[in-house]
Amino acid sequence: MDYIAAYNEIQTLLKENANVSNAVDMSKYMRDQFQFYGIKSPLRKELVKEIKAVIKPRAAQEYQEFIQLLWSDPHRECQYIANDLMGTIKKKMNLEWVDFLEQLILDKSWWDTVDFLAPNLLGNIFFRNVELGHRYTDKWIESDNFWLQRSALIYQLRYKDQVDFDRLSRYILIRKSSEEFFVQKAAGWALRQYSKYKPDAVAEFLNDHFDLSKLTMREGSKYL
Repeated sequence: MDYIAAYNEIQTLLKENANVSNAVDMSKYMRDQFQFYGIKSPLRKELVKEIKAVIKPRAAQEYQEFIQLLWSDPHRECQYIANDLMGTIKKKMNLEWVDFLEQLILDKSWWDTVDFLAPNLLGNIFFRNVELGHRYTDKWIESDNFWLQRSALIYQLRYKDQVDFDRLSRYILIRKSSEEFFVQKAAGWALRQYSKYKPDAVAEFLNDHFDLSKLTMREGSKYL
């Protein structure tokens, strides 16, 4: 099926299910940065089942063009649907996707999209391509863009007990003086997640680095 036609079908489906009252509340929750149709997550996920029936993954470049159509749409649900669709093919994603996904992190950046792209998609690719992942995340943590910094801190969230804790620790220390909420929150989140599997390692790290931000310390120690 032609992807432009599919995009138009998605627009029709979203407009048919729009809710003005929800849209106002959802926009306010996101600090009025994005437009919304007012479609909440449970209904969106049901609609995605219909969308998947007409969208079949093809070559990476062609599928990326379709995702870019959704990402360019001013309504935030379109970015969510793009993530939903990419999530269904994440195990098939290869190196052709890395630069594309990095660009999505930088486009319409906010925690709701970044926190899906970094750990669920890029993290999955980097788990299978470790050295490549290191090249990107080493670059991100030193970037001036705090969404890339956040991505470097959280890309291992799904790694369970296989987190490269030395690398995570180094990244946290590189950014320990950051005054950016989303960076310090990410550092604490990553520590908290790893503490489910290696509580002693996280406790030792926090004890050794009492000069971390209060937010990082509080989030990182929640499960200890």
